[in-house]
Amino acid sequence: MIGRQLLLSLLLLVSGLALASDFRFATVLLSKVDDQLTIDADVIYRLNDTAGEALANGVPLTFITHIEIRDADAWIWQSDLVDRRLRSTLSYHPLSGLYQLHQVDSDQTEQFATREAAMAALGTLRGLALLPSDQLVQGKTYTVRLDTYLDLEALPLPLRPLAILTPSWHLKSESWERPLTP
Repeated sequence: MIGRQLLLSLLLLVSGLALASDFRFATVLLSKVDDQLTIDADVIYRLNDTAGEALANGVPLTFITHIEIRDADAWIWQSDLVDRRLRSTLSYHPLSGLYQLHQVDSDQTEQFATREAAMAALGTLRGLALLPSDQLVQGKTYTVRLDTYLDLEALPLPLRPLAILTPSWHLKSESWERPLTP
C-alpha cells in the first residue's frame, strides 16, 4: 500500500515537472507615453531538447505573444479593447553559424552569433503602443492578459503532425494576468 502511494506521488511530481512552463514573463510594465498606453515586457524563453534540436537543424520556430485588454466586467461575446498577436520567427543558418530573428509584424530582422543572444532579443518587448489612453475610462477596471507560445501551425508541413501529437512540442507560458485601473 505504501509502495503504491509512493509511486503515485512520484508520478504526480514527474508529471507536474513536465507541465512546468517553458516560457515565463519576468517583467511586464504598462505605462502612458504620449497619450498612448504602451507595454514593456521581458519574456524568458527556454527551449527543450526537441525544439532546440529542430532549431539547430535549420527548422524555423515561430513564437506568438498574445496581448489582450478587456473590460473586467465584459461578457464573453463582447469585443476586447486590444487583441494583438505578435509573431516572431527564430531560425538558425548552419552555413553562416548565425541565428536570425524576424519580427513579422514590424518586418525587422536581426542576426545574432549565439542562440542565447537571439533568445534574449526574442524575449524583449519595448515601447509597444497598445491603444490611445483616452479609450480607457477613468476609475473603470480592465483586465490585461499576456500569453506566449510556440506556433505549431507555422512549422514546416512534414513536421506539423508529429509536433501536434508530441507533448514536448507544446511550449507555452502560463498566462500573465493583472487588473488595470486608469
